[in-house]
Amino acid sequence: MAIEDSELQTLARTSAAAWPGVGLPLDVFVVHLRDRIGETDTAVMVQGIHLADLYLACACLHFDPLAWRELYRLHLSRVPQFVGRMDASRAFIDEVRQRLSAKLIGDSDSPAKLALYTGRGPLGAWLRVAAIREAQNLKRRTKRMVDANDVALKATAHDPEMHLLKHRLAVPFAECFQEVLATLSADERNVLRLHYLDGLTIEEVGKAYRVSRATAARWLASARQTILERTRAALGYKLGESAPRGESLLAFVGSQLDMSLHGHFKP
Repeated sequence: MAIEDSELQTLARTSAAAWPGVGLPLDVFVVHLRDRIGETDTAVMVQGIHLADLYLACACLHFDPLAWRELYRLHLSRVPQFVGRMDASRAFIDEVRQRLSAKLIGDSDSPAKLALYTGRGPLGAWLRVAAIREAQNLKRRTKRMVDANDVALKATAHDPEMHLLKHRLAVPFAECFQEVLATLSADERNVLRLHYLDGLTIEEVGKAYRVSRATAARWLASARQTILERTRAALGYKLGESAPRGESLLAFVGSQLDMSLHGHFKP
């Protein structure tokens, strides 16, 4: 038979007692709980639902700050354990945790992933699975970027002039490229990182910043053009009279840019 509201209120008070200081109203959790247990009896629900975990997840969905601190302390802090065998680098682990945290909250275009947690299992185990899936997705994105850059490199090798310039200018280009990256603003670096490290499309970059696709495309194109122009100028200055003439220098820098950006921003 359907569980009564009075019973749900009792269960809600018990759940809240596990998290002193979390300010989620009991009636909000009662609605959340009923949505997830459906038509069941009290005995089955008590035995099968992790009520304290469900209460914490609900409080996080309602942006309770203490609930989020507890979620991080107990679970998100363990992301290195969850995904470390896949890639133990700090950059990779931090990126997985950041992406997972964003998806747990959701936005105007994507529902909150944390709302999918039903309590029919420990929250820590559920988050472990979510973290591993996020890490796998991030690895697949990075591999797609590597494969795309390998294709570009092979295409360059078939152009005799570009092939010769690559061998001649590899070292000075790398030096100038690094110098130019150091001059970028934090926003320019973040946009490039999302695109070249994470493999986000222009639409996805726009969602990350909550701006339109057109704005995200303009930011990315502007950052790339800045690097192209500054690297060409720095390389021309470094090479002096020995710099390639005409459009050859610009073509060379352009041919190396995407590969170099991915190489710089990868974990």
